[in-house]
Amino acid sequence: MVLDDQLDLTLGPAPRKALGVTELVRLISGTLEANLDDFWVTGEVSNARVPASGHLYFTLKDDRSSISVVMFKGAFSKLKFRLADGMAILVRGRANLFEARGQLQVVAAAIEPRGAGALQLAFEQLKKRLESEGLFDPARKRAIPFLPRVIGIVTARSGAGLRDILRVIGDRFPDRHLIIRAALVQGDSAASDIAAAIEDLNRDGRAEVMIVGRGGGSLEDLWAFNEEVVARAIFHSAIPVVSAVGHEIDYTIADFVADLRAPTPTAAAQIVVPAKAELAERVGAACESLNVAIARVLDARREALDDFAARLKHPGSLLRDARETLARTVVSMARAMRARARENQLAVTALQERLAAATAKALAAGRFRVAELAARMDSMSPLRVLERGYAVVTDPRTAKVIVDAASVETGADLDIRLRKGRLLARVTAHRN
Repeated sequence: MVLDDQLDLTLGPAPRKALGVTELVRLISGTLEANLDDFWVTGEVSNARVPASGHLYFTLKDDRSSISVVMFKGAFSKLKFRLADGMAILVRGRANLFEARGQLQVVAAAIEPRGAGALQLAFEQLKKRLESEGLFDPARKRAIPFLPRVIGIVTARSGAGLRDILRVIGDRFPDRHLIIRAALVQGDSAASDIAAAIEDLNRDGRAEVMIVGRGGGSLEDLWAFNEEVVARAIFHSAIPVVSAVGHEIDYTIADFVADLRAPTPTAAAQIVVPAKAELAERVGAACESLNVAIARVLDARREALDDFAARLKHPGSLLRDARETLARTVVSMARAMRARARENQLAVTALQERLAAATAKALAAGRFRVAELAARMDSMSPLRVLERGYAVVTDPRTAKVIVDAASVETGADLDIRLRKGRLLARVTAHRN
């Protein structure tokens, strides 16, 4: 109750108001976003991963603390290099509190490597990977055709590189057929446009060689020629590719994959198309050298012919020489044959004498042997037995000698041979 000139106070605890968890998280999140909506933070990468969502997640840490970082798919697709654990980086982003878990994280908008620039790091990473796959292997690179009739060109329609190429080819060999496939050579979609242009010329199939490139610029300007899609399009091209990117000091991934690197678009045109006047001069010099060589060969042949003619005789004299040679040969052969005949006659005489002696000796030995055998046969002859008073009795029917009286029947006829003459007898009786 309020009285005049008095204040009535009621003493007691003040009423308390509690925040919900969501309210607190949102309050903190709002405070963070209001005060930390764009900042740079540096640290080391760990646990980097890209799930099916296409977002990049990793932990950024130093020697005392760590914080989660997410880079959503849209920003991550523009990242030029590959993030790897242990890499020191700079992250540009904003603080965010993930409401579902009350987890503090950084939403990254850009990432740069510390030390080497992002583009340089991306260049080295891709170069190392493609080299390990064999895309730079010199053994697979093809020779550029000499004086191609149809030349494909991939570059910007209004660029200085195209003007330089057209000027050089027009000055050197204006009757060459050119197929220009214009492409973006700078910007986010340039790499895919260059790759599509290379594929288009391969599908067309008329070009014998292809120049792919652009004029000079910064590393960022030339970056499309460092993209993997361009490198693989060059690698798979059935048409030999000459890369012509930037200035002489500029090197791109396309240079390493291409069949030949030209330092500039102008140099590429000079490599692909030789100067017509220079060719004519070279052909003239070659013709002159050839004429000199032919004249030298002809002179040598004339000298050889003259020498041969001097040594060549008339056919009549050659015939006379041949006849004389033949006559001498016949005489020599006759002499040799007579000498050989005398030698043969002497040999035959000697052989005849040796044969006669051997024959006489063999006959004497034969006679002695025959006499010896005859004496032996004579001593064994039955006639010798008959001379001593014996007789030989045979059966006149069978002419067999009878040696046993029992084998002869009574009345049988017998033939009895004596030393002189024979007797025919008949058996009248047997006696033991």
